[in-house]
Amino acid sequence: MEGNRNEFFNEIIGNIDEIFVPDDLHSARRELEDGEISRTLERCYSVITESGKLLSGTTASALSHRKPLSASSLQLSVTSYLSRFLKRGVYEKIKRRQTRLDHNLFDVLWPAMRKTSKARHLEEDINCGIIAPDFDVFVVFQEFLVPLLKDMHCLSIDADFKPQPRLAYFPMDNGERLNTAAFVFDDDSLLVTRCLVEVSRNLDQLELPLNLTIGQLEQAERLMMSKIFTTHFADAIGETDSGNYYTMTELVEPDSEVTMMLSSLGLMIPLLDTMDLVQAAESTAFNGALWPYGRGVFVNSANNLAVWLNCQEHLRIISTSSSKEPADMGAAYTRVGRAISYLETQLHFKESYLLGYLQSRPSYLGTGLKMTTIVKLTNLMKEMDNLRHLCSVRGLSMVTNRLSKLTVRLVNMQSMGVVEYVLFQDYCTAVTNILSLEKDMSLTNSKHIATMLVKIFKRKKNSIVDRN
Repeated sequence: MEGNRNEFFNEIIGNIDEIFVPDDLHSARRELEDGEISRTLERCYSVITESGKLLSGTTASALSHRKPLSASSLQLSVTSYLSRFLKRGVYEKIKRRQTRLDHNLFDVLWPAMRKTSKARHLEEDINCGIIAPDFDVFVVFQEFLVPLLKDMHCLSIDADFKPQPRLAYFPMDNGERLNTAAFVFDDDSLLVTRCLVEVSRNLDQLELPLNLTIGQLEQAERLMMSKIFTTHFADAIGETDSGNYYTMTELVEPDSEVTMMLSSLGLMIPLLDTMDLVQAAESTAFNGALWPYGRGVFVNSANNLAVWLNCQEHLRIISTSSSKEPADMGAAYTRVGRAISYLETQLHFKESYLLGYLQSRPSYLGTGLKMTTIVKLTNLMKEMDNLRHLCSVRGLSMVTNRLSKLTVRLVNMQSMGVVEYVLFQDYCTAVTNILSLEKDMSLTNSKHIATMLVKIFKRKKNSIVDRN
């Protein structure tokens, strides 16, 4: 990244008062002139403001208070949340702006309006229904995005951004950085189904995959695979064999064995069905017209780590706990930490002084780190609003499982402003607390049932005595 452009990113809090900005390296320096897009944007803004009126108070006050029970209720709560930040004054100021790559405000907001919200294929409930089509949107639409990003990452809206700390996945010991972070959830009740850890990055010299040409997609794929398909990378994650690479074309084939394998391992990412007309259009908006060309996934020899290439982000590393130790969050986290720490020495990634590693998915800004625990909370799930609140106050986003009503996903809301190891510790503490509440409820219910049985037996015994 050029020095001037990097400096401009670092000054992201500065104001952009006009469409044409002197020395501006991020906007198109011309107004949005497409009448159809302008009218569509006006309709989107109307939906957002109306939903803000319908869902007021506590319902729209926090990210985790959304109620993803249906397509309509999910869209209503997401747009209501956005209404807190897209006020009329802000909207009028930014609605005609375009980025250097000609992306406008609708390109940021459209996921909140998408028709396939019920399936929630691409985590819009975590990302608040917005997407970054290019890196420049964080500057061009900053009046809207800066307070939204702060709230999304559990930061004070009124406080200034602090510089994103440098990468630190593991604790210090006698002045030296370790390469392991051990933690296993105390899970005698078998509440934890699986632990997942994901970290994402984007290459410094290229735009997001959505905007790349065929040559650039090939360049990015070759560059990243030249660092991943090596014995050095295998050594970094504690293995001897290199693993396998599958192209995205293999994965999107009907009844793909690779897709089924990755799904069973918990390493599959959400993908849109391009055979469906609506989802095909959305896939183009998310991934570009060249999808699935130039994309693929590397799977390690132990089948517990996948590296996805050019899928929304240039690099997405996902690690999962084993079927024998589903509650071993430390193992999944350590594997990801070692992998990205090694790749940091081999590749240059795009980052901002204040926003950390820049991402297409806003909830991944900062460290690019998301931790997920899939849990069965039989008692707590009886009152989903209460559970959502319990998660919210602990910095967790609760995501319902679209494939099963028996489990929920607990995901860290914050990934910006602190180092990875602190996020890891805080997350494990929060999830442990939720698991303890579930165990306490189970114990209370068991005692209540035992007491009821004793009373029933006593009544039966007394009735028998009376008859005699």
